[in-house]
Amino acid sequence: MMRTTTPWILWCVFEAILLLLMGISLQLGPTSVTGTDMWNACIAYDSASDSQFAIRQIRLPRAILAAVIGASLATSGAIMQGVTRNDLAGPTIMGLSSGGTFCLLMGLLLLPTIGFHEAIWLSFIGAGLGYLTVYSVAFLARGRITPVRLALAGTVISILLSAFTQGLTIYFSLHDELLYWTVGGIANTSWPQVRTALIPVLPGMIGALLLSPSITLLSIGEEVAGGLGQRTRLIRACTTFCVLLLTGGAVAVAGPVGFVGVMTPHVARYLVGYDYRKIIPLTALLGAILTVAADIASRTMIDGQEVPLGLFTSMVGATFFIALARRRSSHRGGKR
Repeated sequence: MMRTTTPWILWCVFEAILLLLMGISLQLGPTSVTGTDMWNACIAYDSASDSQFAIRQIRLPRAILAAVIGASLATSGAIMQGVTRNDLAGPTIMGLSSGGTFCLLMGLLLLPTIGFHEAIWLSFIGAGLGYLTVYSVAFLARGRITPVRLALAGTVISILLSAFTQGLTIYFSLHDELLYWTVGGIANTSWPQVRTALIPVLPGMIGALLLSPSITLLSIGEEVAGGLGQRTRLIRACTTFCVLLLTGGAVAVAGPVGFVGVMTPHVARYLVGYDYRKIIPLTALLGAILTVAADIASRTMIDGQEVPLGLFTSMVGATFFIALARRRSSHRGGKR
């Protein structure tokens, strides 16, 4: 009974936390608002009201986009860790973020008058190309693709693309144009950005939920999944496509928001076990909570200034990895 009710209890608790954080996010800004203003902005919108306009057109799309980005990155991280059986797998080390930024840079160099929506799709295409490049490098090496080999290939390709991006940025003096995508952020968010992100994220999320039973079997072992009648190659191809949709959509509108896809699956597995039918929904919710909380912190940490969202999540991620490494080292020491 406890195993049946616990995931639902956790879901309700974390959903309440997410709604609370989004309510706090709607209150942040130079224009003061009340609870009545927030309610009217959602139910009975009056464009003549400054407070309702600030909520409806500026703060609400930013809060929603933060939640969408966190949920998509967290879900893609959970898929990658389950399929590759690598606890360190995540969008930031698989060439997605660096590929999107590099492709955006090439677009700015070749088409200086490129618009925002074209830049978003260029970044999305680059994320997909970066991910495919990592898999190609790992596939061309001798032997089968292993989690360690995939992680090493992803790290090398990410570093290489980042080096090219930084070198070309310095040479052509494109610091201001690339700053937004380099550090990751959601400042000046509008509804078109939210819609652009949802186009790939929604089908990616639905696909992840449908594939969650097969991901559970793959996380146990490819031999086990094949012995139970799973078409492992087809499943890997479908999960790869879902990862591209989820991460590409997030990176395209917000840039490289690091470590969200690596941290949250660990927490979800600790809370609900190793069944990805439970891990994926909970991970998506935890990712949304993390990015909305990080966005709130980025706007309130320094008075009068805003810390980029990607920089703040990287700081939290570094702390998480230190704690994880210490926990593993102490666990191994205890076994000895």
